[in-house]
Amino acid sequence: MRRVSTALIALAVVLFAVPVAAGAAGTSRSVTFHLVEKQVASNFVDNPPRQGPRAAPLMGDEFVFTSDLATKSGQHAGLVSATCMIATGGIHASGPCYGVFSFKGGQLMAMAKVAFSSNTTEIVVVGGTGVYRGATGYIVSVSRGENSPYSDDTFHLQLP
Repeated sequence: MRRVSTALIALAVVLFAVPVAAGAAGTSRSVTFHLVEKQVASNFVDNPPRQGPRAAPLMGDEFVFTSDLATKSGQHAGLVSATCMIATGGIHASGPCYGVFSFKGGQLMAMAKVAFSSNTTEIVVVGGTGVYRGATGYIVSVSRGENSPYSDDTFHLQLP
């Protein structure tokens, strides 16, 4: 009897969840696009105890930057402004970052835990303004190398 009641509960959950999910899916649309990010300004804030520019960052240090966003053909698409706080210091430093992707039609607000020794960062979109109001999704940013100011960003958005 227990096996049957578990099966009935599972069936009821599926029958209820599918129409709700289908209804929700019909009200939003998925958008994927690619942009090239070029860092144009940055500042490392070496908070006390100061270690100097050649030492690994310590807990509490900060990194802020601004980047231009362009299409793959080079047309200006927007800007990124972000702030990162070192939460785990040393040669494998990491910490939370938050930023704003600004476009002509609105802005996307985003957050990530960045491992500064990795060339790939997955960024969560937590909301937006203008045409991006209610947006969710994620961005995968892949650096072109340690000494390169360029990253390739792929946006995966759900728009209402």
